[in-house]
Amino acid sequence: MNAKALFFERYDGFDEYPTHVLDGLTDEQLRCAPHQALNPILWILWHITRCEDMGVSGLLANRKQVLDDGPWPSRLGVEDRRVGTGMTKLEVTDLSARLDLQGLLAYRAAVVDRTVEVVNALPLAELAQPLQADNLERVLDTGGAGGMSAPLMVEAYLGRTKGWLLGHLALTHNYYHIGQAFSIRAMTGAPDPW
Repeated sequence: MNAKALFFERYDGFDEYPTHVLDGLTDEQLRCAPHQALNPILWILWHITRCEDMGVSGLLANRKQVLDDGPWPSRLGVEDRRVGTGMTKLEVTDLSARLDLQGLLAYRAAVVDRTVEVVNALPLAELAQPLQADNLERVLDTGGAGGMSAPLMVEAYLGRTKGWLLGHLALTHNYYHIGQAFSIRAMTGAPDPW
């Protein structure tokens, strides 16, 4: 099995988890965090989707992000280009209050389609190539995805490979945060969706 096949083995079916984590939740349960150290479930789903879009489209494929390919900001109800890293609690709360759930689910589906398209077209050898500083700065800093955290994100990604980026932003990062979302769901008193 090659690296792309391994990626798809873990990536295929991931989106059953957001479906289950949302199942039966009220609007308040989606938009509020049960503790000040946590983020709302809706924000988490937006964050993983923005990170995947920024990483796969912008950094891996060096092309326009899905967010910039259509009226996504108006459908989402937010104009924010950042991926959420380094947002203040007030910014998280504000974004969570304005996010449109159906717009977010449609954006998530479009990002998944783009990820599949990009990875299918990507030559396997390209996964071993290092991320380039100019592209990192273009997407994270100039392009606004990193916000105030852009310099720290560029530093964290510099020296990493495209394969690392793909595994991180489309797999491990997503699974980490969806685990948080399930924990938050349980803290709201919602029944187990399984």
